[in-house]
Amino acid sequence: MQRPLHVSRLAVYTAASRVLAISLAINLLLLAVETSAAWSAHSSGLLADVAHAAIDLAADALILVACRLDARLPTERRPTYEPLALAALGALLVATGARMVWQAVSRFDAPPVVQPGGIALVLVAVTLVGKAALSHWMLSNARETGSALLEASGWHVRTDAFSSLLAALAMSAAWAGVGRLDDVAALTIGALVIRTGAGFVRRGYAQWPALACASRPTRGP
Repeated sequence: MQRPLHVSRLAVYTAASRVLAISLAINLLLLAVETSAAWSAHSSGLLADVAHAAIDLAADALILVACRLDARLPTERRPTYEPLALAALGALLVATGARMVWQAVSRFDAPPVVQPGGIALVLVAVTLVGKAALSHWMLSNARETGSALLEASGWHVRTDAFSSLLAALAMSAAWAGVGRLDDVAALTIGALVIRTGAGFVRRGYAQWPALACASRPTRGP
């Protein structure tokens, strides 16, 4: 993402830190709501999405630390921690997604155990709306500041909102008697997490040459 010319790097890191701190608090609240829904419905799709939401919390914390560390560096050395945070976040997502896929596949030999209820569906709907609104707000701030790290985090939350939608649709299908779709949703969410993580790793790697140039000492003529 191209940074607007009128926005200084220090302003970018300050704004990104503020947005990420708010995102961290909101994601914590949404995680609690979705966990309640997952346990009450015994939904593998929702449990997979809860794991995804937990990774969101770790991601926000990691990115927040990276932004604050970069803000302390001289201008010529920025970004230093940002690409490392992107790559670490991506690797974490790939590992989590692979585990989700494995667990979903292993459940196909067993009968579905999902027990959806009206309260669980309402809680999932609240979580879905919250994530969609949060991602829209984060991406809007990313466009204003030109922060690639904030943009990545915003798209991550939007991906999580999409996975929540899949879980909600699977629960609705289970309510109609098609419980196997819950495991299919868990499998799809896992694959989606892997895809998102791989994209973050590529973006972090693409910024490493700039990191190397910034870290290289300047020599005289």
